[in-house]
Formats: sequence, structure tokens, C-alpha cells
Amino acid sequence: MIPFYLVTGFLGSGKTTLLRRILEDYADSQKIGIIQNEFAPANVDGTDLKSSGKSFEILEINKGSVFCVCLLSSFIDSLGAFIDQEAPDLIFLEASGLADPISIGELLDAPELNQKIYLAHTMCIVDASKFLEMEPRMTRITHQVRIADTVVINKTDLGGDIEAIQRRIKELNPYAEVVNATYCDIAFRRILQEQPADPVAVKQSRDLSALEPGGRPDIRSVVIRTSRPVAREQLDRFLEKYIPKTYRMKGYVKLSDGSALALQTSFEQYSSETLPNYNGNTEIIAMGDNISPREMRKMFIP
Repeated sequence: MIPFYLVTGFLGSGKTTLLRRILEDYADSQKIGIIQNEFAPANVDGTDLKSSGKSFEILEINKGSVFCVCLLSSFIDSLGAFIDQEAPDLIFLEASGLADPISIGELLDAPELNQKIYLAHTMCIVDASKFLEMEPRMTRITHQVRIADTVVINKTDLGGDIEAIQRRIKELNPYAEVVNATYCDIAFRRILQEQPADPVAVKQSRDLSALEPGGRPDIRSVVIRTSRPVAREQLDRFLEKYIPKTYRMKGYVKLSDGSALALQTSFEQYSSETLPNYNGNTEIIAMGDNISPREMRKMFIP
């Protein structure tokens, strides 16, 4: 049976960064399968991982959380077919940041999967600068922590009361190992090689099954696509308006000067990187409470 690793964490916490590190360390010696689950009807993280230059197999599941009833059945079928076709040595599921994974046991107990994979470890990434603010407001963040074997307190360089975060994590899940990190720079060897006999999600399955999964989150997703180059001034005006209105934006922008950018925002943190050899079109995913797809697209592409 194939070990299955679940990676959870709220929007922008660092899940894709963690997977890039795993690929850098293990893709040359293991055949890795990655399932990327995006709540929006598009996925730009796969492009990010492919830019690592490492070899891996990928299955992209968009338009909702794989733990939601609306996708669960089709996801089980897709995952079973992916395993049969690719036969990976390890599988990592990067769950949507809006996922409530409390029902992970139901997914892995499906007859189509329970003789093919087993839950080896669950890693939850939390944003040190936002966890204490967001966790009381989002049941799904609480549940992500509750089922974790390892909780990575990421972005410790950006502030946050680390001791208070550690205490809250231990209140929610006294069984998890808690590690501090920047850019998800942690030691993976022990996690991948010294697997617990019973992961927390299995050991605590009775207590966890009593928890009510969160419903579909009241967060809107917007996808902006265009083949037209965008002026840098136009992009700056767009970001100035919408960074404060969104939890998360990520994607690729083709600029009118011939260059291209990979951009990411997480709450009000913004970063960008120039891409010298990008040949695709502009594609941005945005997520927030009160954002209008029509207004965002109109401002981005006047």
C-alpha cells in the first residue's frame, strides 16, 4: 500500500512552498504523486511546482474541496484511477486552504481506496501572523489543526505571538508535534521515514467523528484570465485596491513591457517574482468575502 500524506493549512499559509521543498529533497529518489485541490475553478499552483524542474505526477481537482460531499465521490474515483495509472511511491494531497478535512477517515475508508493507500501523516501549516485572528472565525482552521500529526507554525519572521499560538495548538491537539519555521524549512526525513503507528486522525477517529464538518465557506473566488498584456501602472492600481479586500491572490501576469510576474498576496502581504521565460497568459485567482468578479475583471481589463 502507498503512504498518503495530507497537507492542510488556510489560504496563503505555505502549503505549496512545503511541497516544493519535498520535491527538491525526494523527487530524484522517489516517484511522487501530488494531488492539488483548489477551491476556485482554476489552479496556478501546479505551474509553480512544475517550475521546480523536478519530476512528479500531478492530479488537479478544482471547483471546491475534495472533502465536500459535492466532490467526494468523483474525487475517490479520480484518485483510484490516478494510483492505478501512475503507481507513485508516495502521494501528497495539498488540500484547498478552505477545506475542512475532519472527514479524512471517510475518504480513505472508501472501498476503492482502502486497499491501495493508507494515511501516513498529516501536516498542517499555520500562518504565525494571522492564526490567532482567523482560527476563532473559521471552524475549518480549527479542524485542520485537530487532525494533524505535525503543525508547522510558518512565517515566524512576520510576527505573531508564537507562545500563544503554541498554547492554542496544544489545546486543540495535544498529540501533534509543533515546529516553528520560515518558508516551511523543516526536517522532512523523520516525518517521511518514521511514521506513527496510528496517525492522530486514526487514533482520535471516534472523537473526531463527533465534530460537525464546516459547510461550504462563504468566501468568493474570482478567476481573471486574459491574453492581453497589462500595463504595470494598471496592475499596481488593481493590487492597491484589492489586496486589502482579499484573503489571497496568486497567479501570473504578462506585462505590456514584455516581462512577466508571478505574484502572491496573503492578507496584506505581497510578493512578486520576475519570470524571464514565461510563455503563458495572465491568470490570477483571488479569494475574499465581498469581492465582485465583474468589478475585479473590469478594473483589471478596462
